[in-house]
Amino acid sequence: MRKDLLLGTLLFPLLVYAQVGMNIPMPAATLDVTAKNATGTTSNVDGLLIPRVDRERAQSMTSVPTSTLIYVNSIATGTQTGTAASIDAIGYYYFDGTAWAKLNMPVNIYTSNGTLAGNRIVTTAGNTLRFVNGANDVIIGTSGVQGIVLATGSTRGAFQATGGTGVLNMFVDNASTAQITTSGSSTGMSLNTISANPINLLTNNTNRMTVTGAGDVGIRTTTPQKNLHVNGTLQVTNEINVGGNATTAGSAGTLGQILTSGGAGAAPSWQTLNTISGTINSAVYVQGTTEASATQGTTIDVPGVTYTVTVPAGRTQTLLFTILGYATNFPSGGVSSQGVFSLIQDGVKVSSAYTTKIGAGGGLNDLPTPVTFLKSITLTSGTYVFKVQYSAWSGLAKVNVNPTTYSGYNLDPECMLTKMQILVYNN
Repeated sequence: MRKDLLLGTLLFPLLVYAQVGMNIPMPAATLDVTAKNATGTTSNVDGLLIPRVDRERAQSMTSVPTSTLIYVNSIATGTQTGTAASIDAIGYYYFDGTAWAKLNMPVNIYTSNGTLAGNRIVTTAGNTLRFVNGANDVIIGTSGVQGIVLATGSTRGAFQATGGTGVLNMFVDNASTAQITTSGSSTGMSLNTISANPINLLTNNTNRMTVTGAGDVGIRTTTPQKNLHVNGTLQVTNEINVGGNATTAGSAGTLGQILTSGGAGAAPSWQTLNTISGTINSAVYVQGTTEASATQGTTIDVPGVTYTVTVPAGRTQTLLFTILGYATNFPSGGVSSQGVFSLIQDGVKVSSAYTTKIGAGGGLNDLPTPVTFLKSITLTSGTYVFKVQYSAWSGLAKVNVNPTTYSGYNLDPECMLTKMQILVYNN
C-alpha cells in the first residue's frame, strides 16, 4: 500500500504536466535534459546517448516510426540497400518514413547543386587547383547574357590548354601585346569555322580582313570577288611571282621584263618588252658596201644590203621594209639608164621599184634621182634571208657609187649607197 502511494506520488506530476526534466525542476519541453555541470572543468560526462546499432540491425527493423533516431556504429554488417541505402558511414540517422536518412546530410558541390549567395575567393597558397574529368569536359556555364571566364595576374593573365605534350597558350602581359602561341609537340595552329561562315579580323572595331567560307580573302572588303581582293592600295617591296601551282613556285621573271595579261582564267606572264604583241621587236639598218655594175639585161645583188631574220617559235612577226636605191653611171656623162631595185626573200622577189637616170651632159647633171619603196611582210616562225637586187633594163648602171672624183663629195662616201631599214613588229 505504501509503495503504490509512493509511485503514484512520483508519477502525478508527469500525468499533470506531461513533461520530464533531467537535472531541472521545471522542464521546458516534453523532455528537458540539462547538463549536471553546464560550466566548469569537471571531467564528468554530460550528454544523451542515442541507441547504438550496426547497419544490419538498422536494416532489419520493421514498422519503424517516423523520426526514430539511432546511431549507426558500424557499417561492416548489412548492405547499402533498402531502408539502409543511405547508411554509408558511421553516424546519426533518423527514419523519414521510408528509409534511414543521415541526420546531417552533407551538401557540397560534388553531390548537390546550389546557389552561391555571394562572392567567394579560394586562396590556393601556392598550390594547384585542378579539375579532372574522365568524361573529357569541364564546363563553366552561366544563365546570364554573358559567360565570362577571368584569369587575372599582376603581370600576366593567361590560359593554357594541353593535349599530351602539345600546348596552346593565350596570354597578355601588363602594358604589353596579347598573344596566342603554341609550343611542345604542337605541329601548328589553325583558325577554323566548321560551317560556311567567314572569319573576320578587326582592328579599332572595324573589319580589316575577311576569309569567306569559299576561301576567298578580302582586304578592306567583306565580299571579295577573287581569291585575293584588295580594296585599296598595295605595296610590294620584293619580287612578284606569277604562274606555278598549289605546290610549285611561280616565276619572278628576269630583269627588264614586264608583266602581261594572259586573259581571263589564265595567269599573267613575264615578257621581254620587244616580244610583246604590238611592240617593235627590233629595228634593223643595213647599207651598201662596195660598188657594183650591172650591164643592160643583167641582175646583180647590191653588195652589203642583205639581212637574215629569225622569227621565234610559236610566234608571228610583221616586217616593214623601207628601201632607198641609187643607180648611175657616174662619172661618165651623157648616158641614160633604166632599171629596177627589187626586194628578194629567199630567192623570190616580193617587191620592186623602178628607177631611171637621164643623161644630161655628164658631171653633176648626170647624178640619179633616188628611188624609195616600202613593203610589209608577215612571217611565221622560221629563218628568212632578205636582200636587194638591181636589174638593168637599159644602159649600164652602177650601185654603191662613191663620188670621190668630185671635191665637193670627197667627205661624203655614203651619199649614193643603197640603204635598207627593217622594223620588226610582234603580232
